[in-house]
Amino acid sequence: MANSSHPLQTAAQVAQSHEDAAVKALAESQKRLAEQQSRFQQMQQFRGEYAAQFQTEGLNGISARRFQDYAVFLNNLDHGITQLQRQLDRLRQDLCQHQRAWGQMHAKTKALEEVIKRDRKEQVRKEDYREQQDSDERNLRSTASQKNWVDGEGA
Repeated sequence: MANSSHPLQTAAQVAQSHEDAAVKALAESQKRLAEQQSRFQQMQQFRGEYAAQFQTEGLNGISARRFQDYAVFLNNLDHGITQLQRQLDRLRQDLCQHQRAWGQMHAKTKALEEVIKRDRKEQVRKEDYREQQDSDERNLRSTASQKNWVDGEGA
């Protein structure tokens, strides 16, 4: 009886499926965040290198046109870095949402599994009790039958 399907088994399977989907979404969110963090760091590093190059060339004297090109490019890099920072903020928020969603799905799955486990333990306990009662009753009948048989022979 312990191996029979529990009424909540389908709900537990659906919850597990949702939890699996939440884990997948969480992993994808973590991956996107890590990729963007890497891009952000690379862009900041490139901006630092480019600014250092600009400063080095500026010390030796550069044309107004070259100065303007550097300034425009640095401004574009700064704009890109700002956009990446905003995107990182959104990705962090998404990651938090995915973590919460997974946590909720995980809790629901575990709760259903715990209910099923407790119910199955209770079923086994009741089954064991019934078997013990049946065994005791058989033993009692057997003892009574033997007593009657012994009493009948002795008379």
